[in-house]
Amino acid sequence: MGKNVNRKWKASAKMISLGLGASLVLGAGMQAQAVTVSTIAGSFHERGAIDGAGTNARFEFPQGILAAPDGTIYIADTGNDMIRKMNPSTKSVENVAGSDHRARYRDGVGANARFNNPEGMAISPDGKTLYIADSRNNMIRKIDLATKTVSTIAGHSFPSSGDGVGKEAGFETPRGLAISPDGKTLYVADSGNNAIRKIDLATNTVTTLAGAGKLMSGSADGVGVQATFHEPRSLAISGDGQVLYIADTRNNLIRKMVLATNSVSTLAGHPGFPGTLNGPGPDAYFYHPVSVTIDGNKLYVADGANADIRMVDLSTGVVSTVAGATLNGGVPIAGREDGSGVEGHFQFPGALTVYHGVLFVADTPADTIREVSF
Repeated sequence: MGKNVNRKWKASAKMISLGLGASLVLGAGMQAQAVTVSTIAGSFHERGAIDGAGTNARFEFPQGILAAPDGTIYIADTGNDMIRKMNPSTKSVENVAGSDHRARYRDGVGANARFNNPEGMAISPDGKTLYIADSRNNMIRKIDLATKTVSTIAGHSFPSSGDGVGKEAGFETPRGLAISPDGKTLYVADSGNNAIRKIDLATNTVTTLAGAGKLMSGSADGVGVQATFHEPRSLAISGDGQVLYIADTRNNLIRKMVLATNSVSTLAGHPGFPGTLNGPGPDAYFYHPVSVTIDGNKLYVADGANADIRMVDLSTGVVSTVAGATLNGGVPIAGREDGSGVEGHFQFPGALTVYHGVLFVADTPADTIREVSF
């Protein structure tokens, strides 16, 4: 594997066939800076729901990860239908709410609550309330972190798309969340409805901001419902709360939405075409980008099917690869190895978050939590 990973690609771009008429655009890697990838919790393909420190802990298909203001790392342990937390210093993992392999719906306290495929999360600015996209329950839930009390703020079990208050509103497979800096508004990537929604947290009123609906997938830029998406999965919000960044997964795009006008535009990527090519936004390619997180003027992207971590410089719009096998260009190679530069591999980075310049990655099918340090 090492020889293939370290191969230098002379061409600036190369296309290979994926079969069935699809192609993958390969690019020379605009390598950012030296990085080290390490496994900090869980063990490769050793699934379970065991609390413990570091590699003694066990997860199953974690698809959400979030750094709280105090540095605590919350993990949506999707396959176990649990919300876990990790101490960033000791790497000790413990359960917050839910119970392993008991997927259903129930509000309650701690392990008495039930989730069904929890994925994206957001946390209030004061760090007291955790919001969860409970994807297969088609609901948005919240946890009072002081008491571990779980309650439902919007949605109902049957997939639908209607706006409304609380449980009158409908979602279909909501997957991504972001919260405004003032803590008053929660934004939702409603994947199954190809829409971006918002929840007024004072009233739990749900409103559709952009996207044309389940039957109208696409990649059109525009305002509000004139814009189209194809399975948006993750959201990140700018520090001033004015811009929402969207991982438009099935379109292989990173989109942006100006919240004052609900105007949607494409920041980076080519609609429908997968690849690894870096460069200015319109020239770059992604392959199923599934998660975004923001750190100042850096937008980090978990580029799932490329098994790497990309970065969009928001001041220039330039895309680069910061970690993973495609760091120097070439065919994506999934792996589990820790290491520096191209020697650090991912299976499928399914979610990422950042705290004090360090990236934490849920390597979903590997059942591990990885750290990317610069």
